[in-house]
Amino acid sequence: MSLISLSLLDSSTNIVETWSLIEKKTFRIGRSKGNDIILDNSWVSRQHAMLQIEENNTVNIIDLGSANGTMVNDQRVYAPVPLNSGDTINIGGKSLLIFNQDTPADYNYKLDFTDDQTVAFISKAWITVLICDIRRFTTLSEQIGDQKTSEIIKTWSQQANDIIKRYHGRVDKFIGDAVMAIWTEVQSPGHTVNQALHCAAHIAAMTTELGETHNDLPWKLAIGGAINTGEAAIGNIGVDGNRDHTVIGDTVNVAFRLEDLTEKVGKDLLLGNDAASLLDPKLLAAYFSPCQHQIKGKTIPVTAFGCTFDQLKQYLLHQPS
Repeated sequence: MSLISLSLLDSSTNIVETWSLIEKKTFRIGRSKGNDIILDNSWVSRQHAMLQIEENNTVNIIDLGSANGTMVNDQRVYAPVPLNSGDTINIGGKSLLIFNQDTPADYNYKLDFTDDQTVAFISKAWITVLICDIRRFTTLSEQIGDQKTSEIIKTWSQQANDIIKRYHGRVDKFIGDAVMAIWTEVQSPGHTVNQALHCAAHIAAMTTELGETHNDLPWKLAIGGAINTGEAAIGNIGVDGNRDHTVIGDTVNVAFRLEDLTEKVGKDLLLGNDAASLLDPKLLAAYFSPCQHQIKGKTIPVTAFGCTFDQLKQYLLHQPS
């Protein structure tokens, strides 16, 4: 049996902690308590990376869409990378690990990629991502009770899904009172951003109408939204037979961070700089306000463009067909 371990190094490259990778095939690395290897560092994402041991003793590492990245021997990881004994792994730019394996992998062993132990099949793609989140819904659910909360979320999710399909997007996931939708690069990048803008406007209108059908709510239902464009990793991510086709990477992380900021900065929608650059500059200047925001995981402020949903409606009305 191959003895496999991972060690944490301090600034003087002394080993301060070692984890033996035994008794299972997958190990999660991250900041939160649910991980197998917990790194208490704010630069490390809650679920940062994953190690997978194959039947031939190959150990692959994959970044799970972390904000600050994973590097093996100073090379950033985007797809699964096989590790060799002595490789250094930099997690989030701050935590340095060293990989140890006493028996080399058998690279002549034929892997069965249909086995449930396989974690990911990753490819890169240029995407547009839209995040929509019902504002203050956790507080609202505490006031209206489980039954009405369930009814509202069920209806909202079904209608949001229909709207996203109407604009040729794909629901990547629903996360409670939020939805993440993606457009992969089939047509021009500007076209997918405009599809996402139309989609956001319609989900916002649908949310308002849904709230009006429940006239006993303590406040109006409304969403915040964010759109970002860039390269991401697409694949089947998961462990122990539970795999989901999803999208991970910095483009997605920034979209979530921007949506979190919308209410704080008094905007309904924030558009990432790369997405904004694909729009007509005159219309962009007329209806969107440029701003810079310091977001978690970024050392320099991120440029975004914000608008209200009323301004977005005007933008879409004046947009060339």
